[in-house]
Amino acid sequence: MKRSTLIAVVTAAALLLTGCAGGGDAATSDGVAASGPVSGGTLRVLEVVQPTGFDPVQVFSSTSMPITYTALYGQFVIANESTGEYDCGLCESFTTSDGGATWDVVTREGMTFTDGTPFDAAALKYNWDRMKDPALGSASAGVASQIESIELVDERTAKLHMVVPTPGLLGLMPIYSLQWIASPTALEQGQEAFNKNPIGAGPYVFESWTQGGTLKLTRNEDYAGDPGYVDAIEVQGVTDNTQRLNALISGQADIILNSDASTFVEAEAAGYTNEIDIFNGGIGFMFNTKKAPFDDVRARQAVAYALDLEQVSDAVNRGNGSVPKTLFTKESPFYEDIPLQTYDREKAQELFDELAAEGKPVEFAYTVFPGTGPATFDALQAQLAQYDNVTVTADQRDASEQGVVTTTGDYNLAMSSLAFVDPASRLWGALHGDANRTNYSGIDDAELNAALDAALATTDPDEQKAQYKIVQERLAEVVPYVLYQQYLNGATVTDQVHGVEMYGYTQPAAAGIWLQQ
Repeated sequence: MKRSTLIAVVTAAALLLTGCAGGGDAATSDGVAASGPVSGGTLRVLEVVQPTGFDPVQVFSSTSMPITYTALYGQFVIANESTGEYDCGLCESFTTSDGGATWDVVTREGMTFTDGTPFDAAALKYNWDRMKDPALGSASAGVASQIESIELVDERTAKLHMVVPTPGLLGLMPIYSLQWIASPTALEQGQEAFNKNPIGAGPYVFESWTQGGTLKLTRNEDYAGDPGYVDAIEVQGVTDNTQRLNALISGQADIILNSDASTFVEAEAAGYTNEIDIFNGGIGFMFNTKKAPFDDVRARQAVAYALDLEQVSDAVNRGNGSVPKTLFTKESPFYEDIPLQTYDREKAQELFDELAAEGKPVEFAYTVFPGTGPATFDALQAQLAQYDNVTVTADQRDASEQGVVTTTGDYNLAMSSLAFVDPASRLWGALHGDANRTNYSGIDDAELNAALDAALATTDPDEQKAQYKIVQERLAEVVPYVLYQQYLNGATVTDQVHGVEMYGYTQPAAAGIWLQQ
């Protein structure tokens, strides 16, 4: 594992990452400790989201509260940096023999939750069936609904029957809250009772929580994996990037989670270590291709041509952002120099005028959530105001709706992620027409679908590269997304914190972190 630092350079919106390769390479704080990993101490953590509870159906993003959830629930599936595959964490095996039409998931023998109840196939079925319940409003309902039914083969084996073959399901697990398996017995008591005493099978157990305050966890000595190093973890959620960094600088925290480029730059300038994983793809605008005006590809193309993404990135990231120019980073074996977007004001206006002449002026709402949402909307509106026959208004939403809005299709244009480590699972799930429950843009393009299928079906690297080239060409043509920001998943730590591994989603994992004593 490599140590990562982030340095601001004097070029517009540029980031230079030293010792941390893009496209899913890992970084870890394995640094200068003389004695190696040691046990003991209390780890003080600031995550980016304040929890409203601990029921897995309430989780919006697997990168927003990874320490809390890997502490309580462990990691059911773990991305393997060395092989690029996915390993079982709290499962024994997770396999398909028919191209993803069905999946056999086997739990570990004799495993229990911390309340002593069995962690078995029935527990998997209970948790994953709950994710599909619209009354619970899970942000993971889309991927959970790809599972048509769950057959209990025996006490330890659950067979998942998919709505359509989903060959990338294993790689989708760490992205969504199907990763977190809670005690059905505890969940049966209702969300209010569960949030007062959440029960999982992770390396740490719940001690106390004050809503809006601090969550306290203590080490689970009976954890099925290697026990965590620190004796206890104290977690708070702070949405403001500056507040998190100031808390670290003032000695109120040992580690803060972050995806904001400016905060990484400021943290390094203050002498702290950044552990960063740069994903392929990125974050940006997602069009609802099932609704007017963006059911017409010309409207999507017009907006894409109209935007100077460097200006959008600068506005959102205070001049420290980096716009992804291509779908894959240059370090990826699938990299092609195929621009995701071309800024062309003349073409943009031609398309806006063409649509208006047909009685279809481009009028839409942008869904605005707290945080960077207002700055993003202001940048979007300011640029589109320079054109005729296009109007954007703000659709203000509460933070509690984040994730649910896009899964239900209740939007015109919204901020979303097309960030990924493994293209096979993530791109198929986000862009294939048959993946309608996780394909939140609704894009359904025959050539794109065929290339995604072919990339999954082959193990030949040259053929995979050829198919992903087609994927990149079709994305630039049909424009379901316009990406204005690289996705950085990272943490900033003091020199006392070690073992922070960043690779893909649900990282850093709580169990591997230790404190220099």
